[in-house]
Amino acid sequence: MVKLPVALDFAAGIGTIEPMARVAVITNPVAGRGHGAKVRPLVLTELKRLFPDIELLESHSPGDATRLARASDAGLVIAVGGDGTIREVAAGLVGKTTTMAIVPAGSGNDFIKTLGIPADAIEACRLAAQGRARPVDAVQVTARSGSTESSFVYVNAAGFGFDARVVAEARKSSHLRGLPLYVAAVFRAVGEYRCPLVRITVNDRTWEQRVLLIAAANGRFYGGGMRIAPDAEPDDGMLDVCVADELGRFAIYRALPRLIKGTHISMKEVVMHRAAKLELDFSEPVMVQLDGDLLPGSSLNHFAIQILPAALRVITP
Repeated sequence: MVKLPVALDFAAGIGTIEPMARVAVITNPVAGRGHGAKVRPLVLTELKRLFPDIELLESHSPGDATRLARASDAGLVIAVGGDGTIREVAAGLVGKTTTMAIVPAGSGNDFIKTLGIPADAIEACRLAAQGRARPVDAVQVTARSGSTESSFVYVNAAGFGFDARVVAEARKSSHLRGLPLYVAAVFRAVGEYRCPLVRITVNDRTWEQRVLLIAAANGRFYGGGMRIAPDAEPDDGMLDVCVADELGRFAIYRALPRLIKGTHISMKEVVMHRAAKLELDFSEPVMVQLDGDLLPGSSLNHFAIQILPAALRVITP
């Protein structure tokens, strides 16, 4: 469980960054399947113009960005990368009074869509200098198999089941980005996919069913722009949980356009829940994705997901 400071008063700190605050920039050079490498020099040039005295930090392996963010004593930490980089930086800043800014340079760039941060990297740099800090929720996942237990933090959306398999397929592509990347991955992922049986506990109710997927969302979009949780708000202290019933291959194909538009929530096979926490107990190990990153471990089947209200300060318009 992530422990937050007892008297973390975000409301008092909403506003622009103090001019003398130290600024650190954490970059992921491999984000965005080459796109990040193209925009990174332009981004760093612009950030150096906006913030003459910045510390440049580079992530080289999974977990690096979290360690760098946690160790930084900067007043503002700017994450340059995709949703995975944002997640790692956020995980290192949860509970700190440090403010976070985001410059998108990834494949999906989904979390920025909910926050209203520009997709153009240079515009996002300028927002980092001119925007206002607002409190934003984070989410903690505790994963367990037998006596093994691990905790992770994410900020946008976690997916259990089919959408995690889609992420695994998307990783095999080197030439697509954004929504086309994930739509193509859906068609490859369907294959012989078998919907797992899961016991779900949410809002003091427990039941079992086979599911295509379960998404626990803090943001509205995932998969490069699919509106998985069209009514989600990243600062309301609640998760928007999408539970999609067992579906066959052709039903998945038919449902895809509705998922992209966000109208899937009216399908009889889909139920949306709003909750501060939920528990999932699968009858077999399942793949899990957190903000587009696959959760390590192949034998995890029990998950406790809990919102961390106002755990971050993020620069938004």
